[in-house]
Amino acid sequence: MSKTEFFETLWARMAQQGDFPTLQYCVDNIFKTLNADLTVGEMATSVLSDFSLSQKVIRLANSAMYRSFGGEVTTVSRAILVLGVEAVSHLTLGIQLLDYFHGVAPQRPQAAKALQRALVAGEITRALSQAHGINEGEEAVVCTLMHHMSRLLPVFYFPDEWERVEAMCATHPMTENEACQEVLGVSMEEIAEGAARKWRLPGLIAHAMKPRTLSPDTVLETHADWLAAIAQVSAQAAATMVRDGTTDAVESLLMSHAKVLGLHGSDVGSAVRQADVLNTSIAKAEAPAHDNAPATHPGKPDDTLERLRQGLAEVRREGAGLSVSQLAPMVLESTMRALNCSRCFLMMLNPATKRFHARLGFGDGMREKLAALSFEEGFVPDIFHFAGLSARPMLVEDSLDPEIAPRIPRWYRDAIPDARSILLAPVKMRNRCIALIYGDWGATLLNGGLGDPELDMVDQLMQEIAAGVLRAAPQR
Repeated sequence: MSKTEFFETLWARMAQQGDFPTLQYCVDNIFKTLNADLTVGEMATSVLSDFSLSQKVIRLANSAMYRSFGGEVTTVSRAILVLGVEAVSHLTLGIQLLDYFHGVAPQRPQAAKALQRALVAGEITRALSQAHGINEGEEAVVCTLMHHMSRLLPVFYFPDEWERVEAMCATHPMTENEACQEVLGVSMEEIAEGAARKWRLPGLIAHAMKPRTLSPDTVLETHADWLAAIAQVSAQAAATMVRDGTTDAVESLLMSHAKVLGLHGSDVGSAVRQADVLNTSIAKAEAPAHDNAPATHPGKPDDTLERLRQGLAEVRREGAGLSVSQLAPMVLESTMRALNCSRCFLMMLNPATKRFHARLGFGDGMREKLAALSFEEGFVPDIFHFAGLSARPMLVEDSLDPEIAPRIPRWYRDAIPDARSILLAPVKMRNRCIALIYGDWGATLLNGGLGDPELDMVDQLMQEIAAGVLRAAPQR
């Protein structure tokens, strides 16, 4: 097979399966994420739309490496504060890209290993870059992930040929690249570069896919050279870690290239530890996750009050040093998890326009609904305005009840037509409602409602947001 035939066959197979438009959208979305200055709330909203991803993030934050931050991490918002937006951003974009392949992959062992190696390599690159204060860390991570396209694409679209590549490497003294060239007529670097150009990635990243020979005396003269080198070295390190499961050989490999890459020895040790945590987490992720998982049955859990107490304790422990933009997502998510809500969102009052607008929301499809969730501050006899006047959280047990239905505003019902039981909790300052937290349980009717102790605990969580706003206000 010639190089031209390989690429024609690859693009044709992707087109036949309808995969190319999906993957192009995924890659485009990754670059939007990279170019966005995401807040904790925005990142939490993105992560919480994917239950599997949210559990991976929480497990990583609770790993031995991060436990020194104090206290068990039970929310994605807290995990982002522990790990940092950059780390979670990388984890998110990596899983977005690689989950695409899970959807089209044949059930082959080499597919799972290829995905694991790609994500671990990306973490090594990110950790090395971050430890050394390199601003282009996320760019380097994308280069590393694209570098792994050279293996992922053949694994998924030329599975039989890739089995021959692996067999040749096992029985002959040759590299994967040499075997790939012989079986498919194209080098692995050419596959990665061709994919980068096909998906309209920046020329710098496509150029960084070109092979470079690294030795202790190599001098990297351009940024593209450095991107290619760190992607290549991270890929080798990840392969060693996934294959052997030990860190000594990985650290030795990275140390041998540290000088060429302009890194310190301390950077290497830290990066290896972080990658090892992720590698272990990925291996465990294949098993069903129980820790921190929300109740599997609809409606509020039996231990709702204890969950609310734990959430309030965590918010109080961490909240004093947080900005409102960091505190609010934690309060919202803690409330949602404690009550096992299907959806929740936070509405803030804009004093200039005298309107409440939904600022962040968690749950299926909430990101797309936020723009439609807005109402004026001036009184209208509906549940949102009644909640704003209430001295404590208000539960609407059945929004479809004939007595209640006329109090459900059209703007809300158009956006969320299926909610039965609705919780509305006001955040007040000087007797004025400045924010509302909303939660629902989907089509489930919350029989038995919420008791006074539970509503009081929700109210105390709302008071933490008010205290945060007060701390942020200029002193007069």
